Amino acid sequence: YNGVLSDYLTQAVGWGWEGCARRHSDVPKYEVTGVSERLREVFSQRSTDIEAAKDILVDAFSASHGRQPSAREVLRLRQQATLSTRPDKHVRPLADLVEGWRGRAQELLGSDPVAWVATLAGRNDLPLLRAGDLAHEMLVEAAKVAVHTVAEKRATFARSNVFAEVLRQFHGVRFATANDRMAVVERTCDLAVGHALLISPPELAHTPAVFQRADGTSRFRPRGSEIYTTQDLLDAEARLLDAGRSLGGPSVSQIVAAEACARILPGMGHPLSADQAAAVRQIVVSGRVVDVLVGAAGTGKSTAMRGAQQAWEREHGPGSVVGLAPSAAAAEVLSDVVGIPTENTAKWLTEAGRNSLRLAEIDQVRAQLNRASPSVRTRAMLHRARTVTADVERWSLRAGQLVIVDEASMAGTFELDALTEQARNAGAKVLLVGDWAQLSPVAAGGAFHLLAADRDDAAQLHDVRRFRHEWERTASVDLRRGRPDAADTYTEHGRVQGGDRESMLDLLYQDWQHDIRDGKRSLMIASDSQTVLDLNNRARADRVTAGEVSPTGVESASGSVVGVGDFVVTRRNQRGLASGRGWVKNGDQWTVTGVRSDGTIDVQRTKGTGLATLPAAYVREHVELGYATTAHRAQGRTVDTAHAFVSATTLREPLYVMATRGRESNRLYVDTMYDPDLATSHEPPEELAATDVLHHVLASVGADKSATITIAEEWPPARASPGYWPNTRPSLGGRPKTGTPRWLPPPGSRRPRPTPCAPPRLGGH
Repeated sequence: YNGVLSDYLTQAVGWGWEGCARRHSDVPKYEVTGVSERLREVFSQRSTDIEAAKDILVDAFSASHGRQPSAREVLRLRQQATLSTRPDKHVRPLADLVEGWRGRAQELLGSDPVAWVATLAGRNDLPLLRAGDLAHEMLVEAAKVAVHTVAEKRATFARSNVFAEVLRQFHGVRFATANDRMAVVERTCDLAVGHALLISPPELAHTPAVFQRADGTSRFRPRGSEIYTTQDLLDAEARLLDAGRSLGGPSVSQIVAAEACARILPGMGHPLSADQAAAVRQIVVSGRVVDVLVGAAGTGKSTAMRGAQQAWEREHGPGSVVGLAPSAAAAEVLSDVVGIPTENTAKWLTEAGRNSLRLAEIDQVRAQLNRASPSVRTRAMLHRARTVTADVERWSLRAGQLVIVDEASMAGTFELDALTEQARNAGAKVLLVGDWAQLSPVAAGGAFHLLAADRDDAAQLHDVRRFRHEWERTASVDLRRGRPDAADTYTEHGRVQGGDRESMLDLLYQDWQHDIRDGKRSLMIASDSQTVLDLNNRARADRVTAGEVSPTGVESASGSVVGVGDFVVTRRNQRGLASGRGWVKNGDQWTVTGVRSDGTIDVQRTKGTGLATLPAAYVREHVELGYATTAHRAQGRTVDTAHAFVSATTLREPLYVMATRGRESNRLYVDTMYDPDLATSHEPPEELAATDVLHHVLASVGADKSATITIAEEWPPARASPGYWPNTRPSLGGRPKTGTPRWLPPPGSRRPRPTPCAPPRLGGH
């Protein structure tokens, strides 16, 4: 839609388009050349209007009552502001709407909006292409890029995913007509799926002509429902499965494991529980190259990892355990809890990949030193050789080491494959710790669940110990498994509130504020960034009114103002920005202690004494208010109370994470009148029961599924038998023709015995 609309506008009025950076995505968004970001924001900020109206009502209240309103009174004033600023749902003449838009624009532009719009014409400097203007080779390259991009993000994908990525590839190109754009996109998409592997089974039954579409496909199969993957992804999953089944890795003796598990853990004052000790013993003595530890939220995975570290180092010596985590902030938490050197997984793999270059440099320096005489230059070369050698040792594994990967469900398949290969080559062992029911990675995932499901005896922690109330321990497990009864249980215990979005956010914020004032560690959580932004802005506005935060400051990455006293979060790793003994990480939480005239801010860690100075450019791009958080950033955290916003678009995995952060309580605030676009809706949304919304959320699974498991599910046992294959099945051998999907055999199949219905001999995978 956006691409076609852009073509129409360029053709009609000569508008140009420029790619703009997004806050948390490398994919650019295209905006009209010459339209400022500020003007775009003026026409898209509902929450700003509400806050401005609320501030006016608060000022009026203070003037008439001679005091500031209480928290409950502020809540009522904000509800009044929400109603007063809610868009009018009555039909209005277009002329009236246009006149209103011109007035809003003129306040910002300071000139006649009509004359200003005229200046936007003629800014397109790109040719308007026809479908035949792009060479076939160019489309082939675009198709390869599209498949590669999609496969990096998804273990399995549909043609629609490839189609969307192809559209992104051509978004910055201008076409003469919509038909030209779609012809190029469709052709490129056909080429792209030809480079993928089709893992859906063929249509095995004859479909009468009356039930066929015009293209001959069966109406009994949804159009575009075919599932694809790539050979690289399947190979990576196969290597991980092989490593999980291999018993050639290092281990700990049974006696050492038993002694270590019976000891009191250093810094914790207690030994492992029974199920933690059993899991640790099973892992450290198994000899598997890749092992898994599965634990639901609150089962003490961190304590178990500490026990594994103690057992391993008793056998293999100090420094024989290395920790990795998906983010630098999570790695720091792992280091504090387990007491081992840790690193961001992506950083580790990047640096380990550079070791071949480092080794080549060492060989080159040594060759030069063999012919060198004592001099300043020789000493510099010796220093360089020692430095590079230290880097090689730092980013290498050695025989007998244990690599613990925390939050492994959020690690991508290709990342785990690369790490496993490094461990196998070095003679080390990899332990993946996590929960397949929690959030998946942004990259192609599902490997952790694949490895856990591949074994009947995978180490697991069952005893949920985080929650104060016994009923919540059982209910959280039901929530994890997607059982509808879990929603009823939370409702019966008063943990669920339902209503429209504004009312629920008001109530959520009020309850969070009450907990904070009582000295509790509390979290506001939502699964989408816009709700987090709304909650952050509301928290800041109230703290400014209370005199706890400076009303002035600098603009942050989210567009919010950040001032002295604000809680903020950094969103990018910056190793060059020192903070005590550490550095600034993505996900670190801070309190602003100073704002300088050039936009630089001084911050102090919310927990600890670390100080840092964040440059203005970093603040503008990578700092956000930190009163509320997304489910992804909340995973792994434990607080006293948690307050989570839930809507019909929430998925089961974020709900499970949001509902399991608090020890004392976890409350759910459910939008029962969800409307995807309040600004354009013509009818009031239908109100549902809060439990019905939760039942829908629990049935909506968003976790990435491995290609191997998908194949097993797509090919039931009946279809997996060689005699079930039709003799019309496409050939599996050799390279496919352009645009023709390659078919995979059912899982576990080999060359079948010749039968009338047997498929051709299988080549390759």
